[in-house]
Amino acid sequence: MDKEQNHLDPERTMRYAVFSIRNSLENGISYRRSFIVLKNGYGMIVRFTRLEDYAGIYSGRTYKPLQADPEPKLHFICGMLNYVIVEHGRRLGVKHVFDITKPMLEKYFNSYAMTEKPDGGYHKESTVETCIAVVTAFMANLSRKFGGFMKVKREELYVEKTIRLHTGKLEVRHIPDFQATGIFEESDGPFRDMPSRVMEILIPMAKKYAPDIAFGIALQAFAGMRAGEVCNVRQECSQYGPGLRFVEIGGQVRRIEIDLTREYKLRSDTKDTGNIKKHRKQGVYPDFINVFMEMYEFHKKYLKTVDFEDEYAPMFVNANGLAMSYETYRRKFKALINDHLRQWLINSTDPEFRLYGQMLYENNLGTHAMRHWFTVQLVLRGEDIANIQFWRGDKSPESAFHYLQNKGDLVRELKITADKLITALIDIGGEMDDE
Repeated sequence: MDKEQNHLDPERTMRYAVFSIRNSLENGISYRRSFIVLKNGYGMIVRFTRLEDYAGIYSGRTYKPLQADPEPKLHFICGMLNYVIVEHGRRLGVKHVFDITKPMLEKYFNSYAMTEKPDGGYHKESTVETCIAVVTAFMANLSRKFGGFMKVKREELYVEKTIRLHTGKLEVRHIPDFQATGIFEESDGPFRDMPSRVMEILIPMAKKYAPDIAFGIALQAFAGMRAGEVCNVRQECSQYGPGLRFVEIGGQVRRIEIDLTREYKLRSDTKDTGNIKKHRKQGVYPDFINVFMEMYEFHKKYLKTVDFEDEYAPMFVNANGLAMSYETYRRKFKALINDHLRQWLINSTDPEFRLYGQMLYENNLGTHAMRHWFTVQLVLRGEDIANIQFWRGDKSPESAFHYLQNKGDLVRELKITADKLITALIDIGGEMDDE
């Protein structure tokens, strides 16, 4: 199966693809199951391959997920299978995954690194490294199971390397023995920097122009949650148990936890709302509890004005009364930035605001900017790697380490106290309500 097959009947033209289904148990717990399948030229599934069993995304015979969203890993693997077997199989003499050799994998990695994306850019170096790690692990798992049939052996795929951890300790690791040559994006990723002065404007602006997601922005900015996780939050009256828990001492809220321990069915049409990357109970950072409570009370008043499915009691609701999906949340956030915040900044008499407004014309500010701002505040408050990892809800300390490496620049550019932020939110919010 290679490019020469394009002249064949579409029913005989096969490609590897990812197919996912979302199910829910009788108790409402929602889960996703993903497969690597073969599809014909019409996009119809011809065969389930079971290759996902070797992708490192499930454990045991019950196929318990090792991560919330297995699809990204499977897309990397399908990309390799399509490149080696489907597109170049005839030339390389490959008819089966067992025929793949180490040089073939090297060719794929270099091709992936050199391939231009639809937007005209190229993959980041970190993305290419992830692709290499995922595909190498996949081939190693196959080799462990079918070693006698495969042309590539596990010992060929890895090399031992001694690395120094951020703690200073030396550790020997087995890393993929591949180096891809590519045109890597120089950017560290999507534009996400937001000065705290702009955050002071955004929160009350959301209350006025996007009241349905204003509390979602608060969950991201003050509890560090991802946008998909925001869409999984339930109201306190949910049949699955309260989505938020409050601990009061002396009549004042001292601790808040958001329940992200499971994904539940939150819509009668069973459609996905968003993914929880790490299942946990997420706390609101103590310095932000007061402003968080203000936003929560605002949202409770908003919910009284809209219809929603009482059975599921989602925290965020779309125009049809169903639990809001990640895509709808992302779209509403983008509209808030582009239609209101950007214009307000451009028209400001403050040079700093005008400059940032111009930057928003040149860069797309995504929802992840809220989580980035939250992490910056943790760094500025002197939190160490372990605490940053805890408050962000990360599986590893790598992200925290990256932020701490740049602490000096963050302190110079973004220093602010929680009291000043809360005061500014209330003051500016009042001004906007009077417009």
